[in-house]
Amino acid sequence: MNSSYEYDGASQIWPAFALSIATVTVVPVTAHAIYKTFASPENTADASNGQIPQKSIPKDVRIYKTHKKRRSSLFSKKTAFLLIGWILIAYLIYVIRTTETITVGQSFDPYELLGIEYGASDKDIKSVYKKLSIKFHPDKIRNKSEEEMLEIEQKFVLITKAYKALTDDVIKENYEKYGNPDGPQTTTHGIALPKWLVEGASSPLLIVAYILLICFVLPLLISNAWNNSKKITKKGIYSTTATLFTERLLNQKNTEIITPSVIMSFIAQADEYKTLLPGKTPEQIISLYKAYLNRDITTDCLTAVSIVPTLINGLVDIAATFRNTDMSLVATTTLKHFIQAVPEAQKPELLQLPHVDPSAIAKSKIVKLGKLFTLPRDEIKSVLGIQDDAKLEEAISVGSQIPRLDVVHAEFKVPGDTVVTPQSQAHISIKVLVRSPKHHGVAKIEASKLKEEETHENLSDPIRVMFEQPQLPIAHAPYFPEERQSGYIAFVVLQKDGKICESPVIIKNLSLENLALEESEFKDGTKLQVGTFKIPLTQPTPKETGHFQFRVIIKSLDYFTTDIDVPVNMHVQNPPKVEEVDYDIPTPKEDSIAGAMAGLRGEDVGAIDSDEDDSEFEEDEDFTDIDSDTDAEQD
Repeated sequence: MNSSYEYDGASQIWPAFALSIATVTVVPVTAHAIYKTFASPENTADASNGQIPQKSIPKDVRIYKTHKKRRSSLFSKKTAFLLIGWILIAYLIYVIRTTETITVGQSFDPYELLGIEYGASDKDIKSVYKKLSIKFHPDKIRNKSEEEMLEIEQKFVLITKAYKALTDDVIKENYEKYGNPDGPQTTTHGIALPKWLVEGASSPLLIVAYILLICFVLPLLISNAWNNSKKITKKGIYSTTATLFTERLLNQKNTEIITPSVIMSFIAQADEYKTLLPGKTPEQIISLYKAYLNRDITTDCLTAVSIVPTLINGLVDIAATFRNTDMSLVATTTLKHFIQAVPEAQKPELLQLPHVDPSAIAKSKIVKLGKLFTLPRDEIKSVLGIQDDAKLEEAISVGSQIPRLDVVHAEFKVPGDTVVTPQSQAHISIKVLVRSPKHHGVAKIEASKLKEEETHENLSDPIRVMFEQPQLPIAHAPYFPEERQSGYIAFVVLQKDGKICESPVIIKNLSLENLALEESEFKDGTKLQVGTFKIPLTQPTPKETGHFQFRVIIKSLDYFTTDIDVPVNMHVQNPPKVEEVDYDIPTPKEDSIAGAMAGLRGEDVGAIDSDEDDSEFEEDEDFTDIDSDTDAEQD
């Protein structure tokens, strides 16, 4: 059977093929971009859920943020790709809609053309053909248009061909073997490309394009993807930077005291700065850090600080792997210094407020925000060194919205069990009360607010309870070059050696509705919301029973506030025994079926009750109803 190739000369197939490729590529990227836009912290954070107003953004920071946002949104590679992709999709749709459709030849079925059933006799075939030939013979039809005559002639040709296929032995054999009265046909292979592109003068260009795609472009893309996967760790830092942090931790002296300055010396050597700030030495990077923390801000300062959270998160992850508690905690505190642009000082809780005068704060004995809100308004103005009433009001508003967490209850839990059993998958459940620094005294908490529903979903995935809480809002960080969603980090520390025993957990969900409550409403407790933190344990509980002591440390990633440091004891014990229920089943009698089966098994059986036997015998021996004439009649 011969074969040939049919090209898409009429542009019917290749636009549809190209449209499908473009759609599969562009639509997912667009959907991901839309999701990131609407799911970003600045769009998901609810202002009523503890959103802090940001009015005091310095000019240099505002210009930097605006420039970076415009550059990232208007001139990114993804934006250009999406723009070109959607233009291409629109063009292809236009080509498809404006191209006339050419009908491909239909399959030949003589029975259908003549309108007869399979197995019809020759007489029936001839009779039907005679009627149709008279009806569609061109010489017998008049007063028809040219198009109608052409259609009638084609119909007559097909009817004649069908008749011959069913009456001529050779033609009929061809139809039965090959499905066509003309015998075997040429096999065609469709190519969704115009003929001029493949067989014309441009065909060498197509071959070159194929060679470039297969031999160069695809290997280059795969190589770049592989190199990028090796270059950047899961925490977003360079692999070389991760190696540097690891070496520093391995060579760290036990006598070295970890301070924010030590953390800065770690991250200032990151290889990211070779690309971000080429030519800058680690010492110069540290100078930029200090200038930023003292709020002497330049563009280079903001550029250097912009990647600090990523670097510190990577450092904390590596330090936790080494079970280094001090390094992890101090690194988290250092991150807060950068977020709030506060230098190493004794009163960071007050210095993180806007419009404050550091010299006035240094003279005051007030250290904590909670203590500040116990003072009259005039004294607050004096402590913060703010003379303008509007600025003072903003500082008080910001300070009152910085959440403080009080631990209400903390325990180890195993889903579905009342106790922590050996070799079980447990997690730490912590109930917290969110309060504002302006809230004082003890709040009444109903016991029902501490209980969790043991639904099937909660038992199969107990951590989901935490993610059902609202997302935390945007952090108040007017000096930091990027907007960031506020959050917490939780560390689990083994009490006996003081070292981290689990990977840190980042928490981004917690209701802050309590911050809007008045003092009386807070103490009353009817409107209070109790938050839940769930910390999963990667390792099962110990094999042996006993008491094991842990500490849970939860620190804010953005604010200087009261951190949680609470002991949690794990009491591993065997599951309670199921009490045996005595159903008081009587011993079976020896004359019953149950008694006979018990006797065969060697079990105890009860003796027959003599009184009961006599009564049964008497009932059996009662002949008073027997007809005495029966014997006589038989004789």
